[in-house]
Amino acid sequence: MTMPSTDAPSGRSRWVNAALIASLAVNLLFIGGFAKAFWHHRHGGPGGPSLMGFARDLPADRQKLVREDVKAAREIVRPLRKQMREAWSAANTVLAEEPFDKDKYKAAMDRVTEAEGRVKSAISAALADTAAKLTADERRVLKEWREKRRPHGFGRRHGGPGDAEGPDDKD
Repeated sequence: MTMPSTDAPSGRSRWVNAALIASLAVNLLFIGGFAKAFWHHRHGGPGGPSLMGFARDLPADRQKLVREDVKAAREIVRPLRKQMREAWSAANTVLAEEPFDKDKYKAAMDRVTEAEGRVKSAISAALADTAAKLTADERRVLKEWREKRRPHGFGRRHGGPGDAEGPDDKD
């Protein structure tokens, strides 16, 4: 009497089956991540790209106002974000130089902080300009929208350059 084989069908080893299952799991993780990013981008949830998420909560005739303000703010913020990324990159270059020069690195990080401040100031000014055009009820909706987007703990959850809340997360 012969015993049934415990090998994988068609002669594949167990390692091949395990690798295929692991590959499927990784692919599902990526698909889930992309789906989540798309959902947040499309619906303006926490981590959503900009005030466009807030605009969706307004009546259709008022959405145009916010969209136009966001588009105008993007044109102002885009070069500032580029400067911030360049300052960040320059600071990282200094960090890797040998011999390490603490004062040079500190100066580079000060430039990063200044660039981040310029981005945040531009975003704040754009938000204030938009808020000034809203009704009291719309400002309450904006307040609720901002409370949902409030950073957790010290800084944003994801951190790093270009992660400030604002109208231009699509560079």
